[in-house]
Amino acid sequence: MAELRPQAMIFVTEYIKNGNNATQAAIAAGYSEKTASSQGSRLLKSVEVQQFLNKTEQNLNRDLRQMFTEDAVKAYGVLKEIMDDPLAAHKDRLVAARDLLDRAGYKPVEQIVADVKTSFEDQLRELIE
Repeated sequence: MAELRPQAMIFVTEYIKNGNNATQAAIAAGYSEKTASSQGSRLLKSVEVQQFLNKTEQNLNRDLRQMFTEDAVKAYGVLKEIMDDPLAAHKDRLVAARDLLDRAGYKPVEQIVADVKTSFEDQLRELIE
């Protein structure tokens, strides 16, 4: 991968930070407000910028996954403590147990009941009237 200019690196960082707005990222990177839209578009078409953007996003996702994994372990510990605490209110113990089961993939299947017959009859009446 070719070395990116610092301004292009700043553009990528700002592009990620602002939710993928190339014009605003170009302005934040120091490009003129008049040409920011075209500069942002041009930068996003660059293979080097795309590679740097993909690599930066991959690294960010990896770091976030690592942080959330650590937090998930802590959260599990808190829920387990509450669930196992005989002095905790029964309601709190049940909520903790349900939350643990939900997050482990044992959430009960939600059922949705639709009254299709009534809806169809209503629509039919509307057509006739």
